[in-house]
Amino acid sequence: MARRAPAAVIDKSDASWHWDRKIPVALIVTIIVVFAGQIGTASWWASKTDARIERLEQQFTLAGPTAADQGTRLTRVEVKVDNLIDATSEIKAILRKEPVPSKAR
Repeated sequence: MARRAPAAVIDKSDASWHWDRKIPVALIVTIIVVFAGQIGTASWWASKTDARIERLEQQFTLAGPTAADQGTRLTRVEVKVDNLIDATSEIKAILRKEPVPSKAR
């Protein structure tokens, strides 16, 4: 008869995660307190950031005209500048006693 090797014994008691009595209660409590502290700090930071963004948005709305209003105002300023250029050239022509140039625009 052939001799068989003994079957390998596999200890499966440590195969899954489990609590052990060797873990001190103080360590578990410390981990829970640290975790709760981090959650509290993150919540505080998020609320502070939210309040800050809200304040900035309010300042932005009170700051001035919107982009559409700025475009309209810029068009008005350009028309006024064109009128000033025309008036200046008319004044120069009068001072030089030359014929007034006609508007080419």
